[in-house]
Amino acid sequence: MAQQLILSIPAPILTYDAYAELQGIGVKDVVNAIQRGRLPVYMPPTDGVENPARVKKYINMVALYADAAKQAGMEFNLQG
Repeated sequence: MAQQLILSIPAPILTYDAYAELQGIGVKDVVNAIQRGRLPVYMPPTDGVENPARVKKYINMVALYADAAKQAGMEFNLQG
């Protein structure tokens, strides 16, 4: 039987401020990591009228956990 690791993701998305606080880093560091492609971003859908550049973006914690699992050679499954 394969071993199973059960993780609880406290929130599927976090604001830049919340992620920075969780990691103990500055918001500027979060923005820099995003610009370098090191953090996955979730952008809510727009209605076509909004300028996508002005829509608030979030850190995609689900994608971050999935990438960490993949790098660790683990299988990542979501269960609801």
